[in-house]
This record gives sequence, C-alpha cells and structure tokens, in this order.
Amino acid sequence: MVSRRPVGSQIRVLITILVVLVPLGAIISVATIHSQGAAVRALTLALGPAREANSAVLLDMTRAEAAWRQQAGGLATPVDPLSLRPAVAAELARVATATASDELTQTDRARFAGQVRQEREAVEAWFTAAGTSLQGLAPGRSATPADRATAETAYARFRSANETLGASIQARRDAARIDSREATAITSAVIIAVAAAVVLVLVAAGFGMHRAVGRPLARLREVVRRQAEEDVIAMANQEEGALEVRMLARDFNDLTRANARLVDQQAAVLEMQELVLDVGRTVRSAVDVHEALQRVTTKLGAGLGADRLLLYTLGDDGQTIEDRLQWHTDDLPDLPPLPRSLAQQVGAVNDELRRDVGFFDLGDLLAHQAYDDERARAFHRATGARSLLMLPVGTGGRGLGILSVMMVGAPRRWHRHEIQAAQQCAAIAAQSIVALRLSQMQDEQVRRLTELDRQKTDFMATVSHELRTPLTSISGYLELLVDGDFGEVSDGQHVALDIIGRNATRLRGLIEDLLVLNKIEISGLQAVSEEVAVRDLLRTVTETMEPVAANGGVELVCTDVPDDLVVRVDRGQVERALINLGSNAVKFTRKGGQVLLSAERSGDSTIISVHDTGIGIPAADLARLSERFFRAGNATAAAIPGTGLGLAIVRAIVEGHGGELVIASVEGEGTTMQVVLPVAQPAVVPA
Repeated sequence: MVSRRPVGSQIRVLITILVVLVPLGAIISVATIHSQGAAVRALTLALGPAREANSAVLLDMTRAEAAWRQQAGGLATPVDPLSLRPAVAAELARVATATASDELTQTDRARFAGQVRQEREAVEAWFTAAGTSLQGLAPGRSATPADRATAETAYARFRSANETLGASIQARRDAARIDSREATAITSAVIIAVAAAVVLVLVAAGFGMHRAVGRPLARLREVVRRQAEEDVIAMANQEEGALEVRMLARDFNDLTRANARLVDQQAAVLEMQELVLDVGRTVRSAVDVHEALQRVTTKLGAGLGADRLLLYTLGDDGQTIEDRLQWHTDDLPDLPPLPRSLAQQVGAVNDELRRDVGFFDLGDLLAHQAYDDERARAFHRATGARSLLMLPVGTGGRGLGILSVMMVGAPRRWHRHEIQAAQQCAAIAAQSIVALRLSQMQDEQVRRLTELDRQKTDFMATVSHELRTPLTSISGYLELLVDGDFGEVSDGQHVALDIIGRNATRLRGLIEDLLVLNKIEISGLQAVSEEVAVRDLLRTVTETMEPVAANGGVELVCTDVPDDLVVRVDRGQVERALINLGSNAVKFTRKGGQVLLSAERSGDSTIISVHDTGIGIPAADLARLSERFFRAGNATAAAIPGTGLGLAIVRAIVEGHGGELVIASVEGEGTTMQVVLPVAQPAVVPA
C-alpha cells in the first residue's frame, strides 16, 4: 500500500525530515564557525601583530640600553642610543594600533590601552634619563652614579611594563586558540551527527523509493529497450508502482501509439518529398512546355494515388485556356473539354486562389455544404469528381493555370503533406512554363538578331560596293570636265566642279571607312605584324599631313623620336589610324594653331600623342566619340565636314593590336589623342 502511494507524498515526508535536520545542523555549524572566525581574526589581525610589535620594542630598547651603558661608562659605541627613539616610538604605535582593533572585545581593548600607555611612559622616562646622563659628557668620561641609577631605574620600569603587556597579549592569544579549537570540534561533531541522521533517513527512503519507483522504472526501461530493438508494439505495465509511475506507464503507452502514427506519417511525408524531387528531375529534361507539364501530371497523379488529374494552362491574358493536360488511371476514360461556362471561370478561379487561400480542398463534393455551391455541382457533373484538391499555377503576380487532383470512386481527406507536395509540384510546373517560354523567346530573339545582323552586314557591304562604281564614273567624268575635254569651262562652272570634286572625295572616304569597318566586323582585324620604328611612322604621317596643314594655316610639328623606339604592328593599318588622328587634329584647329606629334616610352608601352590647339570636345560628348557616325556637338554646330567613322576605325585598329586609345580634351583649348601600344621586345639570341 505504501509503495502505491504518490511519490510526491513520500518525498514530502523525506523533505520534511531533511528540512528539520539540515537547517538545525547548519545553524549550529554557522554559530561555531562564526565564533571560530572571530578567534582567528583576533589572532591574525590584532594579537599576532601586537605581540610582534611589542617584541620589536623590547629589542630596540635593549640595543639602546646597551649602547647607553657603553657611553655612560666612557666607551665609544657605533650606535647612538638616543637615535633609536623614533624607531621605538613607531613600534609602540604599531602595538597601540593592533591592540585597538575591532576584532578584540571592549574589555580587552581597554586593558591593552592602559598597559600600552604605561609602557610608553616608561620608554619616555628612560630616554629622558639617558639623555640627561649623557648630556655634556666628554669623551672617555663616565656618567655620574646618580644619573646612571636614574636611567637604570627607568629601564627596569620599562622592562616590567613590556613584560606585563606581553604576558597579557600571550594570555589572550592562548584563549583565542582554545576557542578556535573548541569551535572546530563542535562544528565537526554537529556535521557528523547531521550527516549520520541524513544518511539514515536517505537509506530508509531509498528502500521505499526502490519498491515504489526503482523496480517499476527498471521494468519500464526494459520495455523501452525492447522498443529500441524493433519491438515497437511493446507496452508498459500500468498497474505496478507508485501513482506517478503508473501514470507514466500509461502516458508511455499512449506515446508509443502516437509514435507509431508519427512514423507512418513521416514515411508518407518522405514519400511526398521524393515525389517532388522526382517531378523536378523529370521536368528539367523536357524540351517544351507541353512535355514538361505532361510529365508533372503523370508523376503527381500516380504519386498521390489519385484517380484523375487535370492541368489547364492560361494564355498571356491570364484568362483564356491555352492548353489542357490530363492524367487518369487505366480504368477511367479521357474527359471531354470543360463546358464553356466552367472554362470561362478558370482564370477567375486562379486569381481567387492566389489572392485568398492558396488552395481549395473538398473531402466530399457531395456533402451538403459543398454541394450547395453551383460551381461545385457543375464541376462534379463535368468530371465525376467525388473528392477535389485544386491549386493555382502561377509565379509572382501572374496566373499561369489551374491544377485539379480528383478522386472519383469515394471521398478522401487530403493530408497537409499531400497538399504541400501538390503545391510544390504546381510551383515546379509554373517555373517550367516560365523558363521554357523564356527559352523559346530567347532562341527566337537570338535567331532574329543574328539574321538582322547578317542582313545589316550584307547591306552595308553591298551598298558600299555599289556606291564605289558610280562614284568612280562621277570622278572620271568630273576630271574630263575640269580638263576641258568637253569644252571650255567658265569660272562659275569651275567653282561648281570644285564643289562636286570635294564632295565626291568626301563620299569616297565615307565609303572606304564603311568598307573597312564592315571588313573588321566580318573577319576581324587581319594584321601582318612587323617591327616598325616609331620615328618612321611619324615621318610618314607628317609628310602626308603637311600639305593639308599648310593649306589650313596650321603649324605641324613632329618632335624627335629615339631610334630604338620600336613597335610590332601592321604598318599600313597603324599609319591609317595615325593619319586619321592627324587629319582630325588639323581639321579642327583654326588658322594659326598648332598640331604636335610626339612619342615616348612608358614602361613596357609606347605612347604616340597627337596634340592640337583646336576647338576641343565638350565633356558630355567624350564618352560617345568612338560610336559610329557620332560627332561632337561643337563640330556639328561649326559645320566642319566629317563622317563620324574615323575614331571608330582608329579604336578598332589600336585595340586589334593590343593597344588602347586615350582621349583628353578641354573645349575651346584643344585635344590630345594618345595611342598606347606594346613595345616590341628584342629577340633573345642564345650564346
């Protein structure tokens, strides 16, 4: 009967006994420990220091008295007895401080204070008598017998006072030691007695708890071990042990049954997760949207154990049905298209599900509450569904379709892990739709852009080539007209022919530039590299531009270039690029200005600079200078002729040689164009 009582009542009795025994022993122990602590503190903080200081006073006084006797007897001493007076006073102060400690009782402090005062008076009396006896005493002379007797009497008085104080301190120390030892003995006895009582109580409680708790828990542990060894149906004995143990056994059995249900549920969840992963793997290899969605419906329908699955996809407007995919078990026929009234609501249902609940599930469409909905009745008539799980297919704010999972033969409760798996598969379907549609759009765009680029290249090549033929005829007949082969030409006609000739030359340059750029785009920069001295490049540019600069009233200057400055380039292409830069510099420099050509080495690079004092380039136009047909705003405003292709050609040539074109300009002050090319490395000849 006792072993079946609640463990709490048994523990309360045990705790009550312990609560009485332990605090009682603790109180007695604390009191004795406090007494012992007071004795120890008195020994260490007051009596010990006082005894040491009093002994130091005796030692210093003994030294002083010995030195006095020698001097009073007419002998020389290394120590002046009166010089020890401050040291003795300091030691007496230490004695007074220690004996006045709060660790001593009021009675002890009063007694010690009187004894310290007597000792201090005796010390002062002796030092006074000793000083009097030695005052005016010539070396080798002895003090008078009367003075010596006075000093000796004073010293005897000091010895008596010192011994009295020392005896009092020693007696008090002995008493404190006895108190400390007695307190230790009492504390030990109390602790031993309390510990013995507690042990007896605990032993008795242990036997009782073993019958009430230990033995039943051991049997319960055995049941747990059996469960760990795959005996998952093992149950605990609910009729043995204390009330709490019996309740624990009952709860353990309930937990065992719940755990079995949880294991089954976890297995189902893992199965759904594997289904989602399988759907994702299968969809990734699909080549188009229809194939990807067909794989989703097939895998999901079979994985959920459904009877039928429908997937409607929506067009770009999010309302009209674009495609329908279905899956069903082998014993069911294909469904015909939805009635028009239901098909028109697919987009609205998708919007409603994405906006409100995220999914819609009905365990039984024929239940009273569900069948009251007209849409539910219409869907049941159209599909024969008895149980329905409907989810939206979409991404972001765009609806892409509706996924419907159905049971035809009987109702079914859709579990949360099944709904989550269906939602993840719907998300996979949405991602597949978006990704495959985007891929198709990108492929189509790439195809169109490639075709457009090819047509543009062919057009530029054709137009440039076709323009050269009539332009050659125009130039030829223009030359015949200027030479007078068709008759004499008047001055006004000469002016007109000059204008025609300049524009024909300009058009020829434009065509040549277009052909060069088109060739670079089609086949790249086909350069024939050779080592070329930079001095020769600049000489060629200078000779070519001198007539043009002279006609424009511009000073063309070329600085000296070291002979060993060599680059490895295609000479013709680099000369073309530098002539373009020089031509621009001369063209945009007003009469009286200057164009400076220079070159220098900078590390492993050669920098060829073309500097002019022309109109400059607006800061807003610098970033676009290398674009085709782009011209600076101030050049256009000044009606300076040009095609806007020169710098594009220069940059293509320079970058094709592994170099860089650097442009710096200030509007109204001038422009500096720098061509940075790698320095040609000298050949390494083996020794």
